[in-house]
Amino acid sequence: MAGIARICMTALLATVCSPPAVRGDLMRGGAALSSVSSIIKINRTGNGLDSLEPGEILYIFTETGEPVSQISVRDIYSDVIYSEPLPDAVARQIRETRSILVFSNLREYGDFIKAFRSGSVEDFRDFLTRYPDSELGEEARRILDGLLYRPFKITGTPQALGEFLKRYPDNYYAESALKRRDDLYYLPAKAVDRISQYRSFISDHPDNINTPEALARIRAILSTYEQANLVDIARDPRSHLWKKLKFNGTLHSALPVYVEGPGVGRKTAGFTSPRKASDYLNFQISRDDVVLWRLFASKEDEYVVNMIESSVKGDDINIYGIVFSNLGGAPWIDVHDIEKY
Repeated sequence: MAGIARICMTALLATVCSPPAVRGDLMRGGAALSSVSSIIKINRTGNGLDSLEPGEILYIFTETGEPVSQISVRDIYSDVIYSEPLPDAVARQIRETRSILVFSNLREYGDFIKAFRSGSVEDFRDFLTRYPDSELGEEARRILDGLLYRPFKITGTPQALGEFLKRYPDNYYAESALKRRDDLYYLPAKAVDRISQYRSFISDHPDNINTPEALARIRAILSTYEQANLVDIARDPRSHLWKKLKFNGTLHSALPVYVEGPGVGRKTAGFTSPRKASDYLNFQISRDDVVLWRLFASKEDEYVVNMIESSVKGDDINIYGIVFSNLGGAPWIDVHDIEKY
């Protein structure tokens, strides 16, 4: 290929330095050396050359970006565009090396090909520095941005993608990286599909692009809870077993009365709670002098626990939960969500 470059530069010495014709749209495609002569042919059909004007110049390169020749378009009516005959040595070397020929109406297309083949950040930066106004500039910048994004994308962690966004906020792929990062943060909550997971996700990532979807999913899940009355649940817990219920009342207290530990015996002698104090917060709510004592919030559910701990006696609250037992003739309720009103 180096031989072709040296021969071609000599052959083009009189033409490469000539001023380029006025450019229209970017054109590029394949060219072919005639099998019986030293003329290069470019088919107009399929190469997007409908907008060619007489006097325009098409530059011929090898597939490695080395310049070969150039064609000044004279006849715009023919289906085939022909070059002037190449020097025999050039034509012979192209055939011997089986070089693929391409064309463009941009002289810098050869340097673009070289940068593309190298896949180098430095080469694309150099191209953009040398040809800041090139019609290939947008494509070169997009490829450069892709090269900058690639190592972060391959690492694939939300932290790596976050670092990419911090370093290259104006990168062409910033929006794609943002979506990818935010999806990675959101997927664990989405996979579990529980209110507590969505609440935790929203708390940790309030600006995540998936936060609106998480909020909508919480509303959708809560809509599946059946409206109930606290007094009815207390009087007939058996008929409410394993039902997802929504009911309201006022906060009575947040005391560890019905979790495993020394406090249990003070209320019910010999009683063993199925919920451990290390894992659950036990609280109580009331309505019409009826108190539900056995409500449990998992300590892993920070949102619900914080809602309880930030409330005071007498606060009106909605409870979303499930009656998981009627041990001792009373309802035992796992709380999934709380609303203050």
